Amino acid sequence: MMQFSRFLFYLFFFIGLNFYAQEEEVVVSLNVVNIQTVKLNKHSNGYKILILSDSIILNNSESFSSLLRYNSPIYIKEYGAGGTSSASFRGTSASNTAVIWNGININSINNGQTGFNSLNVSLFDEINVRSGGGSIEFGSGAVGGTIHLNDELHFGNYVKNQLVSSIGSFGTYRNSYKFSFGRADTAIKVGLAYNESENDYKWLGHNLKNENGAYHNTDFSFGIAQKLSDFTKISFYTSKYHGNREFSGQLPNPSAAKEKYKDLSFKNLIDFNYKKNESSHTLKLAFLTEEYQYFADKNSTNFNFGKSRRYLLNYDFNYKISSNSSLESSSEIESAFGKTNQIKEENRKQFSQSFIFNQQIENFGAFNAKVRKDFNSDYPMPFVFALGAEIKPAKNTFIRLNGSKNYRVPSFNDLYWPALGNKNLIPESSLQGEVGLGYKNNQLKIDVGAFFINTKDKIVWTPSGDPERPGVWTPVNLDDVENKGLEFLIAYKKNIAKHAVNFNANYSYTISKDRITKQLLPFIPKHLLNATVGYSYKKISAYYQHLFNGEIYTTTDNITDFTVPYFNVGNLGVNYHLLKTKTSQLVLGVKINNLFNKPYQVLPGRPMPNRNINLNINYKF
Repeated sequence: MMQFSRFLFYLFFFIGLNFYAQEEEVVVSLNVVNIQTVKLNKHSNGYKILILSDSIILNNSESFSSLLRYNSPIYIKEYGAGGTSSASFRGTSASNTAVIWNGININSINNGQTGFNSLNVSLFDEINVRSGGGSIEFGSGAVGGTIHLNDELHFGNYVKNQLVSSIGSFGTYRNSYKFSFGRADTAIKVGLAYNESENDYKWLGHNLKNENGAYHNTDFSFGIAQKLSDFTKISFYTSKYHGNREFSGQLPNPSAAKEKYKDLSFKNLIDFNYKKNESSHTLKLAFLTEEYQYFADKNSTNFNFGKSRRYLLNYDFNYKISSNSSLESSSEIESAFGKTNQIKEENRKQFSQSFIFNQQIENFGAFNAKVRKDFNSDYPMPFVFALGAEIKPAKNTFIRLNGSKNYRVPSFNDLYWPALGNKNLIPESSLQGEVGLGYKNNQLKIDVGAFFINTKDKIVWTPSGDPERPGVWTPVNLDDVENKGLEFLIAYKKNIAKHAVNFNANYSYTISKDRITKQLLPFIPKHLLNATVGYSYKKISAYYQHLFNGEIYTTTDNITDFTVPYFNVGNLGVNYHLLKTKTSQLVLGVKINNLFNKPYQVLPGRPMPNRNINLNINYKF
């Protein structure tokens, strides 16, 4: 009864805000329909945002895993090239990294995470990475950081096409096509992608190869926006992905692998925006589905399956208090359904209410304060908050500060998996803080930050300890887990006549341990470094990528005999501009991956590819 009373209080409070203050009319331009990037920057005072530019995306179009591995501070856990892939952000688990599609959290309700090899890099217009907690805006799982995937729709008078096609080693083919069209009141975008690979690379140091690793997938996206008046616009986004991949084997016997996996996802979002005077209203309605089929034997017709669907309604009201301050209210209702062939359908309902206050201080900086309360049908939810500030003490310098409380709810697999799930689990909650120092001008950016995360009731899968079920793992809440570390970013670019050079690097030092046992958590490297250096002259450009991945433990007791060794791997690429005008661009490229042909593994028993070549073409017209 008490929670319901609080629910009514929040509901009536935000409704009251919506009718507050209507003054003289001010017409606001609606040139860019997708405002997610604007909101991300507005709400991220004190946080580090890494923007992956078009050139970075095109130079890493072979997979989303590769894009993040070589261009972000995130450790990517990949079960062999093209296999299951997930993220560890600041030492947190895969389900603590939230993936945000056009402002909507798309992590699976069944396993709580996103598979990055089920995302096609080339179809997104913007990919941004934000470090630090984000449960206020993005809900469950936004503990270590968030990855933002945006589709842009612009009003105007234009027609644009882009074709990206490549052929590579191991029978690999990748193709994508994007079409966008704009008029004064209408914008349309269509994207298509198809990828396939035999993926049968040799395992260096072994007389073996990557067997049963083939995959193929298709992806379709569509967006349309219509300006209804000078104040009102409506947009619709949809995306459909269908993948079919085999699960490759591992040492010592890859030929024993016969598994196959099919997955299908369907995302739909309607976004209605009204902006007039000092206030704006945004209404979002989303419907998302996921389905998978797992075949223990790819030649068999028998399979296990899982299905889920989510309905989401979000209302956001923003009021501009003054030229330098604003107050935002966001209310969200969600209903999620999930089942497998072993779990009966479960339904989880949730209502959340949040408030965000933003303040700009002229010639000094900006800060924001955020609070959120959730009401969940399964269990009590923690109250969460966040504070962030960016101060500019001198020209071109800044100080970042942020602190927050974040959470993750147990996934359906955590709770309900037969004989393994634990219905007594409670949500994780974490307190975290960060301080950063930086310098930025037109040519150079440096950002150094130190972070600390203390997680209570962290959900981890561990051996059950039941002698009657040896080797069986079940999820439990750990009392106390601590993550701390440093992140360093540098970006430099310089043009001299027709010559241009650029350099980008990310380094992270991470310690993640159980504060009770004092042991480091497995599958988290202490040291992670990636760097890219590029050079261009007239029609030719070249770049070199390097990755250093530190040693990782694979057991909770940190036995040194069971570690994955550190590795260094480098890639080299060259691009040639056959055509470059104001309206057209044609680029031919070649990329050599694992240039020095070094054997390495990201996860134990899963060798990664030997030296391989990719030829690609990028045509914009």
